[in-house]
Amino acid sequence: MALLVFLVLAVPVAAQPVVTTDNVRAELVSEVSQVKPGEPFWVGLRETIRPHWHTYWKNPGDAGQPTEISWRLPAGVTAAPIVWPAPTKIDVSGVVNYGLEGDVLLLVKITPPANFSGRALTLGADANWLVCSDVCIPEEGKLSLTLPVGSAAIPADTATRALFDTARRRVPTESPWPARFALTKSGDPTLVIDARGLRPETIRDVYFFPAEWGAVANMAKQTAGVTSNGIRIPLKKGDAKAAAPRQIAGTLELREQTGDGLQRQAFDIVAPFDPALAAGPAPLAAAEDGEALSLWKALAFALLGGLILNLMPCVFPVLAMKAASFVRLAGHSRGELRRDGAAYMAGVLVSFGLMAAALLAIRASVGEVNWGFQFQSPIFSLLIAYLFFVVGLNLSGVFEIGGRFAGLGQGLAGRAGITGAFFTGVLAVVVATPCTAPFMAAALGFALSQPAPQTIAVLLAMGLGLALPYMVLAFTPALQRGMPQPGPWMDRLRQFLAFPMYASAVWMIWVLTQQAGADGVLYALGGMVLIAFAIWLLRLGAPASPAIWLRRGVAAAAVLLAFAAALKLEDQPATAASASGGPSAGVSFDGWTPYSRVRLDEAVAARKPVFVDFTAAWCITCLVNERVALETAATRHAFEQTGTLKLKGDWTNRDPEITAMLKALGRAGVPLYLYWAPGAERPKILPQILTEASVIETLTSSQQTRP
Repeated sequence: MALLVFLVLAVPVAAQPVVTTDNVRAELVSEVSQVKPGEPFWVGLRETIRPHWHTYWKNPGDAGQPTEISWRLPAGVTAAPIVWPAPTKIDVSGVVNYGLEGDVLLLVKITPPANFSGRALTLGADANWLVCSDVCIPEEGKLSLTLPVGSAAIPADTATRALFDTARRRVPTESPWPARFALTKSGDPTLVIDARGLRPETIRDVYFFPAEWGAVANMAKQTAGVTSNGIRIPLKKGDAKAAAPRQIAGTLELREQTGDGLQRQAFDIVAPFDPALAAGPAPLAAAEDGEALSLWKALAFALLGGLILNLMPCVFPVLAMKAASFVRLAGHSRGELRRDGAAYMAGVLVSFGLMAAALLAIRASVGEVNWGFQFQSPIFSLLIAYLFFVVGLNLSGVFEIGGRFAGLGQGLAGRAGITGAFFTGVLAVVVATPCTAPFMAAALGFALSQPAPQTIAVLLAMGLGLALPYMVLAFTPALQRGMPQPGPWMDRLRQFLAFPMYASAVWMIWVLTQQAGADGVLYALGGMVLIAFAIWLLRLGAPASPAIWLRRGVAAAAVLLAFAAALKLEDQPATAASASGGPSAGVSFDGWTPYSRVRLDEAVAARKPVFVDFTAAWCITCLVNERVALETAATRHAFEQTGTLKLKGDWTNRDPEITAMLKALGRAGVPLYLYWAPGAERPKILPQILTEASVIETLTSSQQTRP
């Protein structure tokens, strides 16, 4: 019996066109059905791998073995190395492998000699691979493929050619960008791809697969930074005992949001060592308060942020209007008060719901979106300035909503209370967007990175917080009894509240000048004159006057002309705080250096203390913080004494570098304040409401603990 087994095993296994194991079906396929002597052609080792199993890439990672092919070819016929598709990262309990899954075609170029005289060309391949799931199984197969030889090459059938086309799309393309790397003092490489002109908000899931084992640690987490200047990936050195490499090669993979959806891209990178390049860990890899939020915590933060938003300066004028309307209802039935409160809450929640829908639509079409993004458009700034101006005219008594105004009739006048409460809620949301309250940043950062249901839930929770105080007042009789009695003073209060609205309009015109220059002032003031003229025409004469339709036509033309001014405004590039931008008139750079990622990386790598202020001309919270905390004599002295580099980023207009920074730190808008202590690898995120004492304590405490 032993002799029989020996004889059976000693017989060579014949080559087969297809080899099937329990986990892999392997075969040789050719892109041509007939070969021409001297003309190269492509073949492929096709592996159809069992679901949830994988074979390995050319660099298998921390474990595994790549597929190998040993060719048996006629004299003069040559086979090039395998052309590998982009791999998949496979993490098994912290052990990182690079593998291939599903239907895989490993491409190989075959070149027959020009003097090949045979009538058929037989290719033999001894292939072996390691296939793994919970266990790993080494497998092998002896494969063969015979092709006729003729005077012209004949393509294979359509299905086979489609198989090769798919395989080529999976092969990384040569990188269109130069790359280089540097080493930290500890020997960790930092890979830099100089991909200038990228839109960071459209790039995600960046990962570098090293082509060879040893130079780079596979298990170390990669945190790539993407800016308009390129991609920066801090890596960890691998386990190879050889000297530091002179170049690092591998495959860069990323996902890009395009008009056709999220597309996977892969590029082959060869990065030489650059001794002039500043290396170091990506300063945005993490933050000291970077704890991940759960949905419930995000909802709680959103509710608290909405409540605190009632105390922010940008909402004061509208809330004062709302308070006055409550006083006017003193002595009315509880039902009226409750309806008024419910209408106000409905206006707030509907506005937040519409805002959530707009954010989701923009995110689906162009990628990332941020809180307050609409104020980066000069068109929106102009329209909001018009809105504040019209509300101010209404509060001043120039016109009334209802009654005779615009011929709206008595029906609307009868519903003016509830309608007015609803649109007061809408206005409160509109003016609240340039403000950011404590707890809001983390909640918004969570919401804008989550699927649609979570995004909507968090924004509605924020709206609930904004409307909650008035709902409590509307449904609590004890609080209603404490309200003052209505009287003539209310008309004077209403007229007084017009002036904060005029001031808000002036502020929005000032913001507009930072976005569109001096022309913005001309368009805004000219449009306001036209709107005032239209209101005057509509109030002129009796409603039944024969000239009413003429007046209405002229008024409509004036309003349309005012809105046409908005179409003349076009978004301009960021005016400050970009890598190449200069200071903005709207954001003071006195004593500050304009932010750029390069400046930040260089300072952090040099172990300097760095303070970064991300601000915008339309952000009231930012401007208040600068006045009370960042630009005081004591704070400036603390900055000088500690040698802190002060960087300021102007987000008045959209800036890709700043947007990428906000995204990397899970924040949805400004203000954002970051501080790197000397030698720190990650920043401390300061509160959104600053005090002089908190800033000085942050600066000096790090100096006291400095080694």
